[in-house]
Amino acid sequence: MVAALGGDEVQLWTAALPPTEVDLTPHACLLSPDERERAARFSVLEARRQFVFGRAILRQLLGACLHIDPAAVALVYQPRGKPVVAQSTAGDGLRFNLSHSGRLVAVALAWGREVGVDIEQLQQLDDGEMLAGRIFSTRELCELRALPKPEQQEAFFNGWTRKEAYLKATGEGLTDALQAIEVTVAPGKAPELLGLPSGPEGLRRWAIQAIPLPPGFVGAVVFEIAALPVAQ
Repeated sequence: MVAALGGDEVQLWTAALPPTEVDLTPHACLLSPDERERAARFSVLEARRQFVFGRAILRQLLGACLHIDPAAVALVYQPRGKPVVAQSTAGDGLRFNLSHSGRLVAVALAWGREVGVDIEQLQQLDDGEMLAGRIFSTRELCELRALPKPEQQEAFFNGWTRKEAYLKATGEGLTDALQAIEVTVAPGKAPELLGLPSGPEGLRRWAIQAIPLPPGFVGAVVFEIAALPVAQ
């Protein structure tokens, strides 16, 4: 399922959820007992299906990289909740990150460097203006509000996914420092990390790229700079 993952690359994989519950059953068999228990606790069917399919795809990719059965991949969680491959399984330090939205799942993979990925399906937000004020810096808000109204929704989610991908790469999770993570937001403009809480040193450490996705979705992958290409 996975091409050879070189030490000088970041791989990005996307997949669409199966159309029926029956098609999802073989994927559920790959999950660990604790993942199946977690899946059973989801009260919303679509969220449960996203979780099951996302973890199954992730396990297949990790298993292929590590040359072991997908179900045998052991995952543990860092203090802020980021899942990582257990040291007993990882060998030389396989890193990954997972995101899902709507019917799409995205997985980023790399050896020995942290990665973060986030995808979002575009949607209308009733509280979008309030959220923008909490998420974006003054510069980002100016860029967002200068756009034609039809482009502002995509710009909002561009900014959101780029900040979220960075936070997932660092393992920090959502913080109150979102405004200190400055990115480009305008549709059609290449993603850039313009400012980080860690200053110039952080900007030299991290890189960001957009993810090619179907219409109606946006996303980004952030990774430590040690190799440049993102293989897709």
